[in-house]
Amino acid sequence: MRFVVSFDRLLLLLISFLLQHVHICLTFTDNNRLYYAKEFLHRFGYIKTNDSSLEIAPPAVKAFQRFIGLNQTGIIDELTWQKMREPRCGNKDLRRIQRRKRYILQGSRWPSNEPLTFRIVKYPTTFPQQFVDAELTKALKLWSSASSLEFEHRKLKKRDALKASSLDHKTDIRISFEIGDHGDTEPFDGPGNVLGHAFFPQYGGDAHFDNDEYWTMKSTDGVNLFQVAAHEFGHSLGLEHSNKPDAIMAPCM
Repeated sequence: MRFVVSFDRLLLLLISFLLQHVHICLTFTDNNRLYYAKEFLHRFGYIKTNDSSLEIAPPAVKAFQRFIGLNQTGIIDELTWQKMREPRCGNKDLRRIQRRKRYILQGSRWPSNEPLTFRIVKYPTTFPQQFVDAELTKALKLWSSASSLEFEHRKLKKRDALKASSLDHKTDIRISFEIGDHGDTEPFDGPGNVLGHAFFPQYGGDAHFDNDEYWTMKSTDGVNLFQVAAHEFGHSLGLEHSNKPDAIMAPCM
């Protein structure tokens, strides 16, 4: 017995099959986006606790939109999603400030009666050390020119390798390029998104940069080390994130 299926019938079956799978793919994509968005809002201070549900309270989304300068819709629209995916600092955002300010003091600060010392404890694996020294020193000079602070670069000579621990103990700001989970409860996430983070003076002032990034100098191809370092050192000196989009201390870079 032969079954004859018309071309129209086959076409309808194919369309039905494709629509079912497109719906599954869209649902999977939407769920992934909601999961990422909720993790993002929790990590950067907009949600206090993060449960396993995919529900996101609109006030948390509005708080992020307000801080970043977007229309406060309370939903993860395309523009909000794009902002969440932009390269940024790993420090939390400050939400209690309503007025837009370039510089917001966190509360702790360094004494200004003597130079702050800094040392690069761990260099990136794909960027020459002399360029790293130059870019980080330039970033710190940006802050010394705008304040009464002075900085002293403590370099460790090869023959003094055994003195590293003692030198670190006497250094104010330790700088390192790290990968993934590096022991401070704020793991890096590979290329893109979180580029670095830094601690306020009361927590030591250390600055960490993601070694998985493609660091560059004087180039838009990759991640500009000077720009990110200038931002992170702002945290090391006691500044919060700014809610002014074009400020050095704006979270997205």
